[in-house]
Amino acid sequence: MLKKERIRMRIAIASRKGGVGKSSITASIASLLASDGYDVLAIDLDPQSNLAFMLGVDPTAPGTAALLDGENPEPIEVNERLYVLPGGADLARQDIARLDPEDLADALEDFDYDFILFDNPPGNQHLERLAIVAADKALVVTNAHPMAILGAERVLSDLEARYQKKRKGPSSWAIVMNMIDARRSLDKNIEDMFEDVEDVPKFKVRQDTKISMASAQGYELSEFAPHCNAARDLRKIKEWCVGEED
Repeated sequence: MLKKERIRMRIAIASRKGGVGKSSITASIASLLASDGYDVLAIDLDPQSNLAFMLGVDPTAPGTAALLDGENPEPIEVNERLYVLPGGADLARQDIARLDPEDLADALEDFDYDFILFDNPPGNQHLERLAIVAADKALVVTNAHPMAILGAERVLSDLEARYQKKRKGPSSWAIVMNMIDARRSLDKNIEDMFEDVEDVPKFKVRQDTKISMASAQGYELSEFAPHCNAARDLRKIKEWCVGEED
């Protein structure tokens, strides 16, 4: 794969509810970008370190917390172009919660990657804010659960407020409706829940058994079943991240 023209883009992936597949979306988009020839760093901001685990690296290795402590942790290589900084329990420390919202952005000033993706934890708005302030774009992930939709609406409201007040943060964002099965009534009507959200791209990632099969065998979906429904849906999100649909 030839190296792509240099890009510097930072993308926050957020949700206020767990279990919506946010880390899976982050891992999949990061892998797709890397397979396209971009240099990618995935930063796990979750104390549970799910993203690092999904990408097959040691979730307990020094990572994001060490970076925020002013250290220089070495990003762990997943493959030729994809690297990750693991999360971990240290992200739940009180001193991390007292950091200035711009500290993560400042710590990444000299990082030379085409894309940096932030996987945010649900229910920790301080860690989420660190990523939002550092990001150029955001993906707001939800499923059809009413509490997940409510959480997504709150993230969207916060993003819009930051933008209107000209605060640091994303200038564009999109909604990712994940694990959608049109046979379920809630899923069938999920787009109606966001009908008042105008001028924001909306993507669906369909429920697909290939996702769990790939995960069980230690593969990324884009490698295991590149032509399945979910893989096609994820590629559309990847194109938006690159700017091919802007």
